[in-house]
Amino acid sequence: MALILFASWIVITSVLLFYLGNRHYGTFASELPWQTTSISLQDLAITAFEPVQLVHVFDEYCACNIRARAHINKLNKNQATSGIGQHFVAPATLQALGFVLPATPAVLVFIDGQLIYAGPYASGVMCAVDDSFIVPILKQDVILPSLWLNGDTTACRCAMP
Repeated sequence: MALILFASWIVITSVLLFYLGNRHYGTFASELPWQTTSISLQDLAITAFEPVQLVHVFDEYCACNIRARAHINKLNKNQATSGIGQHFVAPATLQALGFVLPATPAVLVFIDGQLIYAGPYASGVMCAVDDSFIVPILKQDVILPSLWLNGDTTACRCAMP
């Protein structure tokens, strides 16, 4: 009897931990709309002194923020963001300007004042720098010809209401 109870406890605990650990993991814009208008650094009241600007967007109640902040800290520690302007904006600020993200945490990358990327920091559950979309863009290993609204990536995200 004790063995059955212990085995049941292990199974229930494992299922619960799996659910809690993965409930925010999925496609960044899974059938959620991108409502975009043209947005600029001036609209966001950002004065750019560097050619590259990162605008971090966090919903304060999203459980994924911890992983995204760890991603930012690792980028800063590895000096991948050296000489790059970094700013934090609430989703409501973007919504007021007509730029509605389907989920957060997200990052907007502006190069020479032009928005070239909007979406998650990385793919995967842990938002790891090794799976980063931002590093190749910052190092110019990837040159985007136009705006990339990255909604097809699976990542830790909280859908916007």
